[in-house]
Amino acid sequence: MSNNQIIEELKTFLKNSKLSTYEIKAYITLLSVNNLTAREISKRGRIPTGRIYDVLEELKNKDMIEIQEDRPKIYRAHPPDMVFNNLITYMKHESQKTIDSLYGQAKILEEKIQNSRLMFKEDASRVFWSTAFGTPAVLELYIKKFNELQEELLITGFLNENTLKILPRATKFYKAIYNAIKRGIQVKYLWSFEFDDRPLSDGQKERNLDLFNKLIKSLYNLFNLSVKLDAFETKLIHRKIPTYYDIFDKKRILMKLQNPLQPSQIFVGMNILDPNLAEELRKKFNTVWMFEATNETG
Repeated sequence: MSNNQIIEELKTFLKNSKLSTYEIKAYITLLSVNNLTAREISKRGRIPTGRIYDVLEELKNKDMIEIQEDRPKIYRAHPPDMVFNNLITYMKHESQKTIDSLYGQAKILEEKIQNSRLMFKEDASRVFWSTAFGTPAVLELYIKKFNELQEELLITGFLNENTLKILPRATKFYKAIYNAIKRGIQVKYLWSFEFDDRPLSDGQKERNLDLFNKLIKSLYNLFNLSVKLDAFETKLIHRKIPTYYDIFDKKRILMKLQNPLQPSQIFVGMNILDPNLAEELRKKFNTVWMFEATNETG
């Protein structure tokens, strides 16, 4: 394969990598003749003098070239294998930023649409769902639903050593639960440990109970959530709940997906208005609550 053919394939690759025409010309110029000044790159690559510094700065940001701080500055290209890796990494990062931005825009737009007359509203007896992405958005959704409670809240949570560490940062969440209880809402809070179904040793169960006891004390010290409150109960089970979900007033479910990078956080909350599904999950919750869960504190 001739050099011209290789250069054309390189141009195609860089173009597919979203580089501008001037960026491609500058890099290929440096790849052919390294250690050039900006003026020399501009002349050899036929890049306007007024654009050359912006172009070289973009290539530096993408880690395709390096700069030697002389007077004038000297530019040299990184070798292709390094450039390809750096460029793909840069594109992944930029793509993730775009995705994160779209998630944020989608959340705001979804709320605006739901609160407008733009979309046909389903009857409350039928299925309706929406999603919240990211811990702040999920927290906002919970606070809103806690404030709307009229009768009952069945809630699930996962318990580990990290839970106690992050508990002080969840003031808004637990204060909203406390306020609901003070309004007369009946709350059952079921905590689980993330073990599979294998039988645990007595020693592990004792450690779980000790951690649960510390949790109860922290809930009281931080948020006044006491097991002595008539409308508040909390229990634990020693195994993992396959799907974490909460049930609001026997008709609404919030299903929770943990953040795989930070499992102590909820990354996605799916808000489902479906009385039939809520009733089935409520039966399942109460069966576990009655026959498997314990409120022993050691």
